[in-house]
Order: sequence, then structure tokens, then C-alpha cells
Amino acid sequence: MAVADAAARSRIANIELAAEGERRIAWVARHSPVLNRLARERLGDGALRGKRVAVVVHLEAKTAYLTTLLADAGAEVVAAGSNPLSTQDSVCAALVRRGIEVHARHGASPDEFTTDLLDVAEKAPQIVIDDGAELTRRIVEHRPELAVRLEGVTEETTTGVARLRALQDAGLLTFPAIAANNARCKHMFDNPHGTGQTALTAILRLTNLSAAGKRFCVVGYGWVGRGLARRAEGYGGRVTVVELDPVQALRAHMDGYRVAPLAQAVEDADFVVTATGTTAAVTADVFPHLKDRVILANAGHHDREIDVGALGDGVEVRAGVVRHGVDGKRVYVLVDGALVNIAGGDGNPIEIMDLSFSVQALSAHHLASGGVPPGLNAFPEQLDREIAHTKLATLGIELDEPSAAQRQFAAGWST
Repeated sequence: MAVADAAARSRIANIELAAEGERRIAWVARHSPVLNRLARERLGDGALRGKRVAVVVHLEAKTAYLTTLLADAGAEVVAAGSNPLSTQDSVCAALVRRGIEVHARHGASPDEFTTDLLDVAEKAPQIVIDDGAELTRRIVEHRPELAVRLEGVTEETTTGVARLRALQDAGLLTFPAIAANNARCKHMFDNPHGTGQTALTAILRLTNLSAAGKRFCVVGYGWVGRGLARRAEGYGGRVTVVELDPVQALRAHMDGYRVAPLAQAVEDADFVVTATGTTAAVTADVFPHLKDRVILANAGHHDREIDVGALGDGVEVRAGVVRHGVDGKRVYVLVDGALVNIAGGDGNPIEIMDLSFSVQALSAHHLASGGVPPGLNAFPEQLDREIAHTKLATLGIELDEPSAAQRQFAAGWST
């Protein structure tokens, strides 16, 4: 009955794809020791029981596994994707087969995507696990009467945290929100090690080209850009960084990379990869400076980082690779400028998302337990440390405890 009810309420592509989705979720479950242990030890205490939870993150197998753990803890969960191009239809089908309501289809149009999110909003979630504040901002803009019912939002991305901060500055963040992205166990691993690795892997897989000896232009030197630069260099590439923030630009220089303005940096680049988390990073005024046969890819949040529309019509020359003409030069765009590691691959490694989704799971549990004040809040330091200790334990790594002298020194001011 639960499956039939979920299917009737859901909007997905094809329920018959569930078997493949189950295989993908099962593989994630086998490689998520931190989430598995925390689910046993923390999530089952009743705090989430009966809570209406909306999960709006890239809807693939790792997100699906987090969703099932929340449901197992007693939450009434509804799921949607944060980007139609990263949605995996088989995973959506598997969730519905497990009795979880889903509103997502791969390749949904912008209007369909918005409709799906507003349908999720109509479920009046008490807790939102969000990516890019895609659901949160729509609730505030289109369903403000539902915002007053929110017990909290936990946000996955740099972009989303920036949007929450803007909502707070506008006096519209009237509910608790946790900047999960800023947790050490999230951004120190997910962004450089996860996205940095998988974005480059996806670029090379989609193009079947070598990185060795190639020139890379990395636009944005946050945690993701830093991870991209390190891995491109590790593959034998030569990296130029473009950055607007003078501190981050100096950091890139001190890390050993060439730093240059965008128009200059792209002139000899074989690969141009955006990692800004914002919009309009590579626009039409830069196109004349691009090298013939350059490859453009986006590793940031939005599919608006590269102005693909300004390139005009193109021809697909390989799955996920479209050739455009610019002043007689060939410009190749990967997966229509969408997030390349997810739209062109399977996203971040399971072991990395095991940490990130542990942050999200404990954030949701923390919100459900009450006591978090309205406005933007940091992820509690003790929970960050608990996740790290749990991960180390699963790896068989032991740490020394601080000595009495060290504790006394840390607690005092005159020693």
C-alpha cells in the first residue's frame, strides 16, 4: 500500500527502472561506514520520527541512500533533484518502490523543475535538506506562508549558503538554517577531494583526451578550484588560475600557479573549467580570446557559469560534447555547461559523500531536536569532530589524547 501511495503522489520517469536504482543504492550502502554507524547510534532516538523532511540534492544513489536512512529513522520524506541533468531516473524509481515520494525526472524543463519543487513545498516540510537553496528560496518567494512552518534548513553548497546569507540580510531568513557546507567535514573533503577529482575525471572521460602537457585555466580558486588545480597538475597539466578575490589569487600564486585575468588566461588554454559557484563566469566577451579546439566545462553549482546560449547552435560530436563555432574556431562544451562531475559522471566518490551526508544527517537531527535559533548557524563543532572520529575509527586509525599539561595550557591565558 505504501508503494502504491508513493507512486500515486510522485512524478518520475519510469517505475520499472527501480531494479537498477536498487543496485546503485546497495553499492553506496556498502561503502558508507560513517553514515551507517551514525544512523545506528544517533538517528534512531526518535527526534526525526514523524517529521516532514524534504531532500533536494542531486538525486543520484548517494542522495537516495541518505533519504532512505532518514525514512528509516521515522521521518516522512519527500525528495526532488537540485538539477534535472544530474537526476538519475533509476534511483528515483527505487525510492518510490521503497515508499518514498519523489518529484524528479532527468532532463526536466526549467518549468517542470520549478513545478516539481513547488509540489514538494506543498507538502509543508518542517526540515529541508537543500542544495543551492533551490527549495528554500522558492518557499520564501512563492509560498511565504509555508516558511513560518519551517523548523530548519540545512544547506549543502557554497552557492546555497550565499543565498541564505542574502535572505538573512534582506530580513527573510526567519527560520533556523545550518551552513552544512561550512562544516570542516564537508568543505575540506567534498569540495577539493570530491569535486576536484570527479570533475577532472568526468572531463577526461567525456573527451577521451589526456591531461598531460595540456594547459588548464581554472576560473575560481575556492576549495573546488584548488582541488581542480592540484589534480590537473598531478596529471601533468599546466595550470593558470583566474580569481576575483585578491586573497584567493595570492593563495593560488603561493601554491605555485600562474594567475592572470580571464581574457589572457584563456588564450592558450586547452581546457577552461569554471568553479566559481556563481553566474556569468565565462561570457560572450571572452569567446573571441578562446583557443581553437578549447574545451569548456563547469565544475561550479550553476549551469549559468558558462554562457552556452551565446555560443549559438552546436553539433554533438560525442556523447556529452557539443562543438560550437566562434570566429572560425572550434569550441567544445561539455554536458551543456551543467555540473560536469554529476551530469557527465557519477558525482563525488561515495567515501567523500559519506562525510558530507553525515553532516547533513546530523544537521537534520540537530534541527529536529530543537533549540537552533532563527538565522544562519554554524554546524556544531562537536558534531564535526564526532564525524571525523567516526571516520577514523572505521579506518582503524587511533589518536593520542592531549596531556594534562596541554589541556591546562589550552584553557589558560597566563601559562
